[in-house]
Amino acid sequence: SSGINAEYGGVAGIVAARYFKDVFRVTLYEASSTIGGVWQYTKDKNITKHTPMYKNLRSNLPKQLMTFRDLQYEQDSPTFLTHEQVMDYLHSYCNKFNISDVVSFNTHVSCVKPDTYSGDVKWIVSTANETQEVFDAVAVCTGRYDTIDFPQVPGLDTYSGKYIHSKEYSSPDLHEGEHVLIVGAHASGIDLTIDLCEYGVRADISHRKPAPCNGLPEGVIQYKQPVLFEDDKVYFEGDDHGYKFDTIIFATGYGTNLDFIHPDCLIQTDVLPRPLYKFTLNPKYPSMAILNQCYLAAPFILSEYQVLYFRDILLGKIHLESHDFLLNDARKLLKRFPGDHLKYQYSLSLEQFGLYSELADKCGIPLDFENDINALCDLYDMVVSERNSEPSKYRNKEWELNRENVTYQMTRDWNVK
Repeated sequence: SSGINAEYGGVAGIVAARYFKDVFRVTLYEASSTIGGVWQYTKDKNITKHTPMYKNLRSNLPKQLMTFRDLQYEQDSPTFLTHEQVMDYLHSYCNKFNISDVVSFNTHVSCVKPDTYSGDVKWIVSTANETQEVFDAVAVCTGRYDTIDFPQVPGLDTYSGKYIHSKEYSSPDLHEGEHVLIVGAHASGIDLTIDLCEYGVRADISHRKPAPCNGLPEGVIQYKQPVLFEDDKVYFEGDDHGYKFDTIIFATGYGTNLDFIHPDCLIQTDVLPRPLYKFTLNPKYPSMAILNQCYLAAPFILSEYQVLYFRDILLGKIHLESHDFLLNDARKLLKRFPGDHLKYQYSLSLEQFGLYSELADKCGIPLDFENDINALCDLYDMVVSERNSEPSKYRNKEWELNRENVTYQMTRDWNVK
């Protein structure tokens, strides 16, 4: 059957379904029983957690960077949203565009493979339920939070103490009375340290940053990175003393599980999917897109413009250059930061706004924040800077766009009583 297949009903999956369903026949395969992707949170302690969501999580990006083009959050919602508010938004979006009409829930995709036998490229999509369907195009929307990464530290495999990955963290009350060590000082490591301390749990942090982290709660000890686990003790770089903790939480990141992408797709899937033209398209088979694989970007906005771009390519509205051109261009994206690890080559940060402008321009549509893209860029920059300097306070500020001079201004600081 002809049509478009999108996998995984998270942010990218539902926005893909929304734009494709009006012009193509669409199937959205979703492995779980509901939409929401990483924003799903289960309180039930007997159910294995499948997402990084935890009880007190709030977004670390302002809501202005977490909206789709044609649905706003409630007027009185805070700048930094709770996970419940984001999930409500995603459900509202699905209801508004009848996304559930095209979703096949509890369907795990086991293989995506191109079929070039007839001359035209078709896509054979197999599922764990042993079904197989043929599509004209495929969008992979599985995101970047599938597999958990633990550091390779000697002795960890025989360490007798308790440890978990941050993906398994659910609520600070489960650690009441414990002494907890968080390993890793990126966004989630800092947030979990603060979440535990605010509940009264004794929490320390270990990281490999050259300087101490700013703005952590009083009493938090910052250790260098762990270099050895022995029996029930952990040893840190430059320190011969062994330390004991009740629980160690590894906030050491995620890997992408794209094993279902068949080698015939000509996409390497370890570390990050590559090569990708404009961070989006398979250069050899541009009827395959892999969405939302960039770091330091706004997933809602990124996936929406990627989807609009992909849709216009499939509709023949955008003419692509030769395969060789696309491939060479895609390979350049893997050398953006010479000397850095491969996984950081898709980091965007402030460059994301140029990408959104470029994709919107190719689609011939106005950026929905065209007038204030510089303001949004500034807001992102300010929030990231505040997040680094005052991680326990930056979410307590409200930001709104001043229409007269097109800048974001702080309208309320809840830290100031």
